[in-house]
Amino acid sequence: MIIRITDEELLERTGGIVQGMSGSPIIQNGKLIGAVTHVFVNDSTSGYGSHIEWMLQEAGVTLEEIEEKAS
Repeated sequence: MIIRITDEELLERTGGIVQGMSGSPIIQNGKLIGAVTHVFVNDSTSGYGSHIEWMLQEAGVTLEEIEEKAS
């Protein structure tokens, strides 16, 4: 997925995605939706991320299992 940093504090402190942020959680509307993978070289406020569903699938975890444990 293509992501854009909107957190004003993060933008003020770092200018966006910086080296070492790979794997950082992507939070949208208070929910974990993925992790940062890459930054655009010409725009540090944007980059790529991996969907949480893809990461769970690679780990052999299903959303149904997570929902079941949560209830």
